[in-house]
Amino acid sequence: MQQPDFARQKTSYRNLNVYKKAQAIYDLTYLFLENHISKKDRTYDQMLQAARSGKQNIVEGRSDAAISAEMEIKLFGVARGSLHELLNDYEDYTRTRKITVWAHDFPRAIKLREICKNNNDSSFYTALYPRLNDEEFCNMMLTLLHQEIRMLDSFIELIKQDFLKNGGIKEQMLKARLKSRKP
Repeated sequence: MQQPDFARQKTSYRNLNVYKKAQAIYDLTYLFLENHISKKDRTYDQMLQAARSGKQNIVEGRSDAAISAEMEIKLFGVARGSLHELLNDYEDYTRTRKITVWAHDFPRAIKLREICKNNNDSSFYTALYPRLNDEEFCNMMLTLLHQEIRMLDSFIELIKQDFLKNGGIKEQMLKARLKSRKP
């Protein structure tokens, strides 16, 4: 007898570019905080937790995806909110320290967007980290965060479309049960 076609495990979060980029954001934020913000400063913990939440909610959302599209969307939304919070912290850092944020059409910004678009692996960025000054690093983080938020938006839309096409777990279970009763 053929196995029912519901509650199938989705692609592992570890294989998703949206997770890989979130992991890079977390790792870079950790390095940045260790070198720029005192552990006694509340900002240290806030930024680290926002970066962690962005990553971990993708993990939890994807792990729950086989059972609940609603939960996956909610958790990806929480990840998105956490990354917006982190984005705002980096914007505060650049503003208060008078670090130049590159204009959208600035040649280095254009090149940086392309580099960040084509690289999601944390090791790529952590190898770059020691060679970057504050301006370069902050602009890279702003770019990565904007890209990650857009990736999450796109992923949420894909989940919605899949739900509309295939239904939720209860619908899939009913279809499988009805199908199993047919001779």
